[in-house]
Amino acid sequence: MAAEKTHAELAAELRQRLETTGVIGAGLRTGAMHAGAGEPAELAEPYGSVARDIGAASYRVTAAQIDAVREVAGSDRAAFEVVMSASVGAGLHRWDAAMRAIREATDAPE
Repeated sequence: MAAEKTHAELAAELRQRLETTGVIGAGLRTGAMHAGAGEPAELAEPYGSVARDIGAASYRVTAAQIDAVREVAGSDRAAFEVVMSASVGAGLHRWDAAMRAIREATDAPE
């Protein structure tokens, strides 16, 4: 029986899959992921503002913003990938911060 993957391995796998799989370009997915994490990313509008808003306060994202992304992206699936990439970036950014805090406070394994 194979050993279960650690959370760090799963997070790395998620990042890798996000960067390599989808209907929109890898650059847009990666940029949205970085913007969602609060990192610098050069994204055309409306992608940039939606990705940053998702990372900062996703509950403030409006239907009009998502409609604008859908219109520019060309499909629901493409818009979903932008939103999901930003969401994953925001979530992994928070997870990384939590893991750093845990490592600093204890010697707990990842």
